[in-house]
This record gives sequence, structure tokens and C-alpha cells, in this order.
Amino acid sequence: MKKLKVLIVDDSLVQRNHVISLCKEQTITQIESAENGQVALDKLRVEKFDLTFIDLEMPVMDGVELVRSIAAEKLIESIIILSSKDPSLILSIGTMAESDGLSVVGTFQKPMKPEDLLTSLKRLANERVKEKKQQKQVPLTKEDLVSAIKNKEITLHYQPKLTVKGLLLKGVEALARWHHPSRGFISPVEFIDASEKLGLISELTEYLFDIALRQKAQWSQHGINFHLSFNLSPLSLTDKGLADKISQQVAIYKIPPKDIVLEITENAISGEISTAIETLAKLRLKGFNLAIDDYGTGFANAQQLSRVPATELKLDRSLVDNVATKPQQKAILKSTVNLSKDLQLITVAEGVEYFEDFLLLYKFEVDLVQGYYFAKPMTANNLNIWIKKELADIRKKLQQDLNEKNSN
Repeated sequence: MKKLKVLIVDDSLVQRNHVISLCKEQTITQIESAENGQVALDKLRVEKFDLTFIDLEMPVMDGVELVRSIAAEKLIESIIILSSKDPSLILSIGTMAESDGLSVVGTFQKPMKPEDLLTSLKRLANERVKEKKQQKQVPLTKEDLVSAIKNKEITLHYQPKLTVKGLLLKGVEALARWHHPSRGFISPVEFIDASEKLGLISELTEYLFDIALRQKAQWSQHGINFHLSFNLSPLSLTDKGLADKISQQVAIYKIPPKDIVLEITENAISGEISTAIETLAKLRLKGFNLAIDDYGTGFANAQQLSRVPATELKLDRSLVDNVATKPQQKAILKSTVNLSKDLQLITVAEGVEYFEDFLLLYKFEVDLVQGYYFAKPMTANNLNIWIKKELADIRKKLQQDLNEKNSN
């Protein structure tokens, strides 16, 4: 924190001093201030800062104009937006800033709280770690991916999907993991994106789906029955033979198609969707279940959802995380769950990490949950242990949390 250089932009001396004191509590010592947007802009053009606090209501140049100017001139990467206005307005300005390419590590009502700053600084630190990793990364080649598939370096982990009522194990989601012999852990985002760009996504999908089906068959042989969720790339939906290929793979392991949930991101159904709908319709006709994944991150609307023969809607963690403390997000989540029910879709909340969020999901009658509050993605062997030993403890802990909540 001592290395951070911050600029605080606010026309109120009281508010500037307040933020300065909060920064000093976090051992930030390189602090400068500006009383309006124009003064801030002049400073940013000649000095390098790591983080800028921006008030929205200021004379000469307001915070909105300052944000646009900073983004246009690429003067700084990370900002915190502050205002005495309502949270929805502050959040909308934050969305504008992010669309302009800025990293918004916090949007808060004034006066800023110590915990607000701490949360923002943690987010800033995490982003810097990610940036350093990305800078060190050597782009994956076609040979890297072909070798990984051939040598079975890419594997699957499984994350439980539990019923909100009773925490019964309803299914698992198969998630790809790659631990490279020399490069270590490689993010799924990185290698899946590379597979799509290098024209290897079909080979990777077939390879991973076979691993998932083989594991599903082993579980079934031991009397462990739940559905298996598997992610499909949007590019796969352009393959008119995909439904037949998947059916043939499933038939080899004698797994009923109804036990398989194929997940697609909502972005796969934006824009021209006729080819995607054809593929999805064939999959549904063959008995597979379909889930719209990461809902809330793109631009799908109710009309698009009604066109897709989906059976499940997965609410992205951006809608779920800390929802109990965010009124606007809570309203959006509630309306989305109601929409899903009206469309007769099973609702699944991803990224559940807090008890308070789970309570809200229970109140809204979400069907299924998955997230670190219950279990991280794990190997098949660890999942077997988790089912036998840990699931009962999780139910017990949840009941204790409920009892404690009710007693308070």
C-alpha cells in the first residue's frame, strides 16, 4: 500500500480529508488531491497515479466528464467512484466507465466507509496480480494444445449442484483444469479461448466430454446417480452434426440423455441465432437438457430466452455475490428468478459464497445452488469422499447458521 500513489478528486474539503484519513489508515502515504475535474485532469496529464477517487458532483468539470476524459486519454487504469446520489446512479456511471475501458474497483455512496476502501484495495491488488501473470504468459500454440490432449494433461474437476431445500445432491458441473508440466496451472479461460481461436475446440470438447461420460458411468455403476452438466463452446453450436456426435458418445456409455445438462453461455444466443437454435432443438429432441449459463453477464432478453429450448437458467455470480447487501442487485435477481419460473426453467445460482446470500436465494425459491459456501470444484475421487463424509456436515452447519440467525 505504501507504494500506491492516489489522487482524490472532490470539491468538498471535508470529504477530501475524510478519504485522505482512510487512505492513511491503510498505510497509503503518497496522496494528492484536486478540488474539481479540471484540476485533476491537469495533474493526471503530468503525473502517474495508481488510483483515483472521483466525486460525481463538482463545479467546473463534474465527475462524469472527468471519467470520460480519463478513459479517452488513457491517463489511469483504476478508479473509485463516490457520490451522495442514489446507488443505482453511481453504479450506472461505473458501468459507463468500465465500458470505456477503465477498471472500476469500487462505487460507493459518500461518506466512504473503511470497509469500502479495504474491499476496493483488495480488488485492485487482485487485478494487479492478474495483470502480472498475463504479462508473463507465453501465448499457447496449437502444438501445446494438441500435446495436452494427447498426453491427457487437461482433466476435469466437478462442482456439486445442490437443491436449495434440503441441500440434496442434484448434479455436478464438469469443469476443465490444466496443470502444465512446466508452466503450472493454466486458466480455463486462457486455454479454452486459445482452443477456439486455433480451431481445436471440437477436439477439446470431444476429449473432455468422453472423460465426463466415463466418470458418470462409473458413478452410476456404484449406485451414485445425479445429472452431469457439461459446457459447450458457442462455436460448437455452428456444427450441424453436433447433436448426432454427442448422442453417439452418450450411447457408448449407456447413459440416458436426460441425465446430461449441456450448458451454453447467454452470448451464444445473441445476434443471429437460427443455426444455434437448430442445434439446440436437435439436442432437446434427443432428450438432453439445456442450460443457459452465465445469465446476467451479456445481453440476452426475455424474448431471446423464449426462443431457446432451454430447461435450466444459471444465474451468474455477478447477480448472486453479496446480493443480500445490494438493493438494486436484489431486485434484479428477484425479477430474473420470477422470469425463469414463468418460462418454466429450473433456476441455478452460481457463485454462492455467503450464508446471507443463500437465505435470500431460499426466500426467492431458487431451485439449485453451487458455490464455495458448499464446495469448490474437486476431483472425482475427492467428490466421492465429499459425498460420503462432508455433505452431512455442510447440512449440519447450515442448520446451525439458521438457528443462530433465528435466535438473533
